[in-house]
Amino acid sequence: RLLDVADVLVQNLAPGAAARLGLSYEALREKHPRLIVCDISGYGSDGPYRDKKAYDLLIQSESGFLSVTGAPDAPAKAGCSIADISAGMYAYSQILAALLQRGRSGRGCHIEVSMLESMVEWMSYPLYYAFDGATPPPRAGAAHATIYPYGPFPTGDGKTVMLGLQNEREWAVFCTEVLERPDLASDPRYASNALRTAARDELQPLIVSSFAGLSAEQLIARLDAAQIANARVNDMHDVWQHPQLAARQRWTEVATPAGPIPALLPPGKVDAFTPRMDAVPALGQHTDAILGELGWDAAAISRLRQLAAI
Repeated sequence: RLLDVADVLVQNLAPGAAARLGLSYEALREKHPRLIVCDISGYGSDGPYRDKKAYDLLIQSESGFLSVTGAPDAPAKAGCSIADISAGMYAYSQILAALLQRGRSGRGCHIEVSMLESMVEWMSYPLYYAFDGATPPPRAGAAHATIYPYGPFPTGDGKTVMLGLQNEREWAVFCTEVLERPDLASDPRYASNALRTAARDELQPLIVSSFAGLSAEQLIARLDAAQIANARVNDMHDVWQHPQLAARQRWTEVATPAGPIPALLPPGKVDAFTPRMDAVPALGQHTDAILGELGWDAAAISRLRQLAAI
């Protein structure tokens, strides 16, 4: 009954499970020609990995993400579930495209999204870096693997500042105005990014020593004055209080069964409408209302509840 009024069916059961329930695109398209069916799986509906279990960390590993993330002697996973998120985002964009196409053709379609393929798409930079047997970028912790200086540096007050240089002009300004070491700007040992990257073990203590007498705020002030890209290394408490998010009024409040909580507005400001931010529903809160919309009366709903179907 839901499918009679639905625009999109999304499922991420194990490959073949939806078909056994009669919910495959092939089984539904004749009766529901406008329906868009999106299947999400770990590895896809065919191929030798079809039936392998796929959790976020496993896909991070299979996609090569762990090979370029972490310290030189130890890989590290991402701090959030990026494989799950990447598959969800590609499903989202494909569904939006399918809805636009249906608006012209009047017909739905079948979408298949693989977690592995989604993550490999995100890995395009290190993947092509290692094309045809070339050396892949090394794991470099929070530092950039191929640009130096570009990464985290400690300051005298025990904090850490992230900074990044992109060209030789910025290197000269960095040496003169931030490090106050104009001699380094003209040193032929560090005259190009390739030379600086190769000499990072020599440059690191020089930079850290220069920053030792500065607080994080003082260093950021110097970097901003020199127009050198930089960022604070914020923890989660800092992000809750981030002044840019506050200034742009990006927080709202939503109700939950446990009380109101702050929530970030959806990224992307649109002047044509206000984003819908409803309360988080309690478990089963809308069951009766949805079933009522689909034609069940109170007695039928009560029977479903007695059968533990709802």
